Amino acid sequence: MKPAAMLPASPLPKAGEQWTASLRVPVEFGTDCLDRVMAYLNGAHRVLLVTGRTAMKAAGITDRLSAGLQAAGVETCICDGLSAEPAHQEITAAAQMARTFRAQLVIGCGGGSAIDGAKAVAVAATHPEPIMDYVVNGPRVITSATLPVLAISSTSGTGSHVGRVSVLSDREKRIKRALISDYLYPRAAFCDPLVLQTMTPEVTASTGFDAFAQAMEGYLSRSENPLGNLCAERAMTIIFPTLPLAIANGRNLDLRTAMAWADTLAGISLATNAIITPHALSMVLGARYGITHGRAIAAVTLACLRHSRSAVVRKMAQIARLLGCRESASDEAMASWTMTALEGWLDQIGMKRSLREYGVVEADLESIAQEVRTVFALRLDADPAPPNVADLARILRES
Repeated sequence: MKPAAMLPASPLPKAGEQWTASLRVPVEFGTDCLDRVMAYLNGAHRVLLVTGRTAMKAAGITDRLSAGLQAAGVETCICDGLSAEPAHQEITAAAQMARTFRAQLVIGCGGGSAIDGAKAVAVAATHPEPIMDYVVNGPRVITSATLPVLAISSTSGTGSHVGRVSVLSDREKRIKRALISDYLYPRAAFCDPLVLQTMTPEVTASTGFDAFAQAMEGYLSRSENPLGNLCAERAMTIIFPTLPLAIANGRNLDLRTAMAWADTLAGISLATNAIITPHALSMVLGARYGITHGRAIAAVTLACLRHSRSAVVRKMAQIARLLGCRESASDEAMASWTMTALEGWLDQIGMKRSLREYGVVEADLESIAQEVRTVFALRLDADPAPPNVADLARILRES
């Protein structure tokens, strides 16, 4: 095999090709960009600040934001009771808090769950109950009554700060569902590496892999476009070498900055390209077994790639080049390199675990496959090799 001279360029749009790119969210990026939050209040003087239960308060971020808002003459109500992947009852309670306070704007500060929660509260505070009526394929539609949202990321992985999705849990039914609407795009997003330093190694690994998976799935998807692919390619090239270093050196601002940029790129890709089977499976696995989102995706990714490989060999070969392979070989050989590299990388970042290790049992696989095929058909149909129920059950067994 001879060394490749350079990475091939991203494919150009073809004549007659049509696609839409939505770039709705201004992104304030860099150290101390939190100081610019006040510029996006647009006259709001009553703000609901939605955070998780501990991390932002412990790091002093909640107090810093509250003090800045107070100094600007803005009344602030803090909602810090949301759990990871918040339950719909928590959203309903927070929405009542927003209505009682007469909030004019919601700030979500924290990881993807806090930002997703802020988006859901912005809907629930202004729409008739129950909030689960507004999930995809639900009986009600999200409208322009939704309160505006500002998003402050404390993790590098979900892309929620630049997206239009909010994931909710119904723990009694053991399901997770998504609100999706253009009205959920934040008014602005803030990526401050000083805030990102609060991430633990575990959160860094799990959310970082989520960002990589978003980029890779969108890149392999049949529902993609050149802008989404460009962002996905760059995100993958950054995350693959950087994530192991960020896990080991969480206080390093250069690494946190690189991961924040990659997460933002992956989020933009997610807004234009479709995530596919690994994410669909993770929604059901996470709801049933309490597996964190990134870990659920990691557990099934390799088996999903084996299923889809024959339909997307050329793109998998390109991923090999993006991840650092400089050899010149057939597309099949390069696709194999990608599979081997990803398996080793998952082990390196502590994410290579089987579903059995998370407590998933053989007796549940068929019903999991049935739920995924029924509820997340659009995601599955965007896969380069759309899986049926039998395919999904086999992927689960191999995971």
